[in-house]
Amino acid sequence: MDGKRLLIEGGIVVAYWLIERLIGRLFHRRRWHLNWLWALLFMALAEWNLGFYWFAYPLIGWMAGGIILVFVQLIARREFLYRRYWPAFWRLSFFYSVLVLIASLALTNLPQP
Repeated sequence: MDGKRLLIEGGIVVAYWLIERLIGRLFHRRRWHLNWLWALLFMALAEWNLGFYWFAYPLIGWMAGGIILVFVQLIARREFLYRRYWPAFWRLSFFYSVLVLIASLALTNLPQP
């Protein structure tokens, strides 16, 4: 892992965290987090680490997880409601993107085709 890239990525994450915290204080919300923005930020950083070719595999896993979540909701509730789907999808996407980012930090030296 290149130390310069790691510092840049850490700076991006800290800058977004500070912006989110300032906006939360401005609107007087104590525990205000945008999971969808964090998930997209972490996935973008993982794409930067892995490259376009290798990033396709985590992206396929992310989409498969979304489809599996649809089937889980259909089986559990016998209906599919977007109001229930989106919060669960972005919460799971956040945790998945954290795992993908950590893995991408360890796998930055993959061969590029």
